[in-house]
Amino acid sequence: MALIAKKHTTQLEQIKQSVEQAYTYFRPNYERFHQFKRFVYKTTLTEDDIAVLATLQRPQIEFNMMEAYISRLRGEFSRMEPGFIVRAEDGFDLVDPKLISVLEAHFRALLNDSDNDGLSYDVYTDLLVGGFSVVEVYTDYLNEMSMDQKICAERVFDPTLCGFDPLARKSHKGDGGFCFQLFPKEADEVEREWGSNALKGLKYARSFSGFNWSYRAAKQDIVLMCDYYKKEYKKEKITKLSNGRVVSLKNYETLAEMWNNLGMIEQPPIPIGKSRETTIEEIVRYRFSGAELVEKPVPTNYKMLPLIFFD
Repeated sequence: MALIAKKHTTQLEQIKQSVEQAYTYFRPNYERFHQFKRFVYKTTLTEDDIAVLATLQRPQIEFNMMEAYISRLRGEFSRMEPGFIVRAEDGFDLVDPKLISVLEAHFRALLNDSDNDGLSYDVYTDLLVGGFSVVEVYTDYLNEMSMDQKICAERVFDPTLCGFDPLARKSHKGDGGFCFQLFPKEADEVEREWGSNALKGLKYARSFSGFNWSYRAAKQDIVLMCDYYKKEYKKEKITKLSNGRVVSLKNYETLAEMWNNLGMIEQPPIPIGKSRETTIEEIVRYRFSGAELVEKPVPTNYKMLPLIFFD
């Protein structure tokens, strides 16, 4: 396992606390999600209802009409899936219309690949039955021998194992400071992949009541691994060059040095006007168990949080 700097490991308790608080804040919605799915697909009777019927010696008779109605809505949706339109940003009216058409076709192709795996259908089902869903947008290599990447979108394994900053106000939760996704794994698998330190000090509760980083289910020890995406900020000075590009002063100094080392005759682009200070936003991924960080924090190339909330 890679050596992780102390400045990162000291953040672990704070990150764990934010995950636990966000999970507790949204927990009523998680519980309703599972209750609604049970109501639609399994039974409308609660445990108390079943006990009362057994005491009165009455049969447990149910007629499930809700599932058939939802199946009809899903069938109609499969023939009328919503689309999208790509347009030029305000102030860029001179963009070639052919370029816009190519970009729109490109993004449609990306979503078509996801829809072939049932993305829209599964998300719509979650919305009808559970009330919300979560989609993960990420990049991946085209194949195991490729250096080129593609954009992927898929429904997460379990929307109730995802969480968002309680201070987020927009419907997609992308304006929050963080988001996370939890992955249940067997303790043996965690130890095999990340070493015994990933399990150090963990206690396995008998049930997943409240919030536990580890618990016991069906005689197996389960550990929750977490991918935590956090917005981090840094101050930088930027300047506009004579060729129209805007770069940071630090990058411009590197560019000028490379230009001179290459022995180019042309004069490099020069800064025009005054420089100004700006705030650069970067999304960093932390991967950890309830015991420790198992990987170094990874700066991503995401411009927004990769988990999208659908209400």
